[in-house]
Amino acid sequence: MPVLQGFVLTLITCLAMHCAPASAEALKLVTLAYPPYINEVGGVPDGPVVEIVKEAFRRSGQEVSISFYPWTRGLNMVQTGQADGLFTIKKTPERERFLLFPEEPLLSQDYVFFVRKDSRIRFTGDYASLAPVRIGIVRNTSYGARFDEAVQQGVFSRLEAANDYLHIFRMLLAGRVDAVICSHLVGLSYLRELKALNQVSVSGPPSETAYSYLVFTREQDHSATASAFDKAMSGMKKDATLSRLLAPIR
Repeated sequence: MPVLQGFVLTLITCLAMHCAPASAEALKLVTLAYPPYINEVGGVPDGPVVEIVKEAFRRSGQEVSISFYPWTRGLNMVQTGQADGLFTIKKTPERERFLLFPEEPLLSQDYVFFVRKDSRIRFTGDYASLAPVRIGIVRNTSYGARFDEAVQQGVFSRLEAANDYLHIFRMLLAGRVDAVICSHLVGLSYLRELKALNQVSVSGPPSETAYSYLVFTREQDHSATASAFDKAMSGMKKDATLSRLLAPIR
C-alpha cells in the first residue's frame, strides 16, 4: 500500500504542475535603463518605477521577472510575444494594435527641449519656432500625442535619431543637433552622468505632459492580468503608495 500511495501522490503532483494556471508562472517583463525612474545597478533593475511594478504584481499575486534590453529590441520582443510585457511606453493608436494597454498609467512626465546654454534657440510653445532646428530624438520613441502629430504633419524639417539618450545628448554637446526633446527628469539625469549640467539648459515651456504605461503583448491573452494590474495600481494610488515611491525623485 505505501508504494501505491506514493505512486498516486506523485501522479497527483505531476498533474497539478502541468495543469497549473498560466498566472502561476512568472511573467517575463522587459525594460530599459531610464534614470531616475528605472536604473540598472550591477545588471539588477532598480528605481521607483521598478518598485511600483513589483508592488503592483505582488498585490495581484503574480510573479514577474524583469530584464534589460535595448529599446527597439525590447519593443520587438513584446510585439512578437517573446516577452509578456514591457515598461515604460506611451500610448499611440499604432501601438494599441499590437500591445494591450491597461487603464492605469505608471507615471506622467513633462517633456522639454534641451539646448546648449550658448544657443539662441527659444521654444515659444509653438512648434513652428523649432521648424528649422535640428532636433535629436530616440528611435521608435513617442514624445506625446501633440509632438507625434507635429512630426506626422512634417512640422519639423530636421529630426536626427539615435538609439539611446546618452548618444543623443552627446550629439547635442558636440553640436551635431541643436535641441533634444526628453523627459525633464530623465534629461537632467543623463546630463548629470555626462557631467554637462552646466552646459545645457531647458528652452521654453514643456512640450506637453504625457503618460507612460506598462503594456502586455497581444500574442497571448493577458486581459485578466491587465485587469488585476489596474486594480492594484488603483489601490496604490488611493493609499498613496505611488506618491511615496516617486517622491524621492520629484
